[in-house]
Amino acid sequence: MRNQKRGFTLIEVIIATAVFLLFAVGVYQGYAAIYAAIASTRHKALAADLANARFETIKNMPYTSVGTIGGNPVGVLDQVATTTSDKIPFTVTTTIVNIDDPFDGLSGAGDLFPADYKLVEIKIECLSCKVFAPMVITGRVAPKNLES
Repeated sequence: MRNQKRGFTLIEVIIATAVFLLFAVGVYQGYAAIYAAIASTRHKALAADLANARFETIKNMPYTSVGTIGGNPVGVLDQVATTTSDKIPFTVTTTIVNIDDPFDGLSGAGDLFPADYKLVEIKIECLSCKVFAPMVITGRVAPKNLES
């Protein structure tokens, strides 16, 4: 009779297990990386929405109210505010400064209205997000018909 061997040797089982584990760990890391990328994109989109909403609020305010409490120019906006969007806390920092445009002359050189427009910078930070670079948007707010 023939000597028939059936089954696997211990070495074959160890090698097969190692190959399977390499494949399983690779799949898991790929899944984790995709999940982290989706979460990061979601956080960036929420921050962009917050920054856009804050800037739209500022654009729709009366020009004399555009400023920060205790800042220069003085206004009605908080310099630093914490807000939550989709259960994620964000810190919104608003910086507003008066700008004297040299096009119409500078202050002290005959310019009757040296604050030609206001430069607004909105910085959004997420302290609870793992990978999140602060988002900063900057824009100008100008009054209607300040100078003719």
